[in-house]
Amino acid sequence: MIGEAMDAEHQPSAIELVDVVKRFGTAQILNGVSLTVPPGEITVLLGPSGAGKTVTINHVVGLLRPNKGKVLVEGRDLAMLTDEELYAVRRRMAVVLQGTLPFTCGLFYSLNVYDNVAYALRERTRMSAEEIQRVALEHLDLVGLRDRAELMPDQLSAGMSKRVAIARALALDARIVIIDDFDSGIDGVRLALLVELLEDVQRRSGATFLVSTHDMSAARQLADHIAVIHEGRIVVSGDAQSVLESDEPLVRQLISGGVAGPLQLRNV
Repeated sequence: MIGEAMDAEHQPSAIELVDVVKRFGTAQILNGVSLTVPPGEITVLLGPSGAGKTVTINHVVGLLRPNKGKVLVEGRDLAMLTDEELYAVRRRMAVVLQGTLPFTCGLFYSLNVYDNVAYALRERTRMSAEEIQRVALEHLDLVGLRDRAELMPDQLSAGMSKRVAIARALALDARIVIIDDFDSGIDGVRLALLVELLEDVQRRSGATFLVSTHDMSAARQLADHIAVIHEGRIVVSGDAQSVLESDEPLVRQLISGGVAGPLQLRNV
């Protein structure tokens, strides 16, 4: 038992950002982000719109490279990898991108809902055609969209597109699942149901989840760990309970929904 505890203590982080700085022209978006995502648990990146959540996620996926700092996935510095090695790292991830038109949640607009889910399985697994059909429809059923399998992405609402992308990600049974802008376009009831679904899938699979959101109720229910980001910096991070009980002014404001605090209209 002691040996197991020591192994857990020395187990590398699934994802780690070390003092990451990112600039676009003269605008500095990330101002020294340091983030640790423990393996086999759910980490929520929580913060208001424009705080730097998506830019942080894009660094983890390797879509962006920092001007300064390091991004490590399973101990590997992404900046040191060849394109082929980076592709191999990405294949161990399942990613739901931010739901921004015209590439909503990373769906292929030339494929219908079913084929968007099935395509990932065809590319990333050795399943038979029958097994791909079973798994794809099963996961569309989990997100309540089996009856929309023949629709094209441009026939879906933003929330439906997000749910298709989540079905596709979960169907891959990946070691690392990343969901950006989790709550975007999803109503409160369906969001609560999706939270329950993610919790169940994570507990059964033991995968590492990194989920970004600005919804406090989703974060409270979903997270094992929380990192709160504001103006391109992580202002507090740790196990979910300690963060939610912290005296950090931004956390208190997000919890209360009040107008008094560091978050104002000028910096939204």
